[in-house]
Amino acid sequence: MQNYTQLTARELRLKWAEIIGRPVPPIGRSLIIKYLLWYEQAKREKISPLGFFYEVKLAAKGADKRPKATLEIGSKLIRSYQGLKYEVEIVPQGYLYENNLYKSLSGVAKAITGKSWNGNVFFGVKK
Repeated sequence: MQNYTQLTARELRLKWAEIIGRPVPPIGRSLIIKYLLWYEQAKREKISPLGFFYEVKLAAKGADKRPKATLEIGSKLIRSYQGLKYEVEIVPQGYLYENNLYKSLSGVAKAITGKSWNGNVFFGVKK
């Protein structure tokens, strides 16, 4: 494995053309080095670089990237903010705060603080 960090920009471009067989796209030096190292590894392990990206894309397509928090209907979230206690009840239609129905916890957090908040963060809901 070659130490690409020691090469000049010109040498990196020549190495790219030699290994990959096409001109370097307009990317920075560190990305050129990372890509060359990855490409070398893919060749050594007999992995097709394009096939690898295709497999990753397929795997990611059906994956749920962010697990959702599950809150039970009837549960109450209690939050202390600026010395006051706030209570929100989870109902089938959304979130009930001071007899007002909200579609999201973020809406409740904004009603309490006057500012945009991520409702899960504001109420400490863990995923």
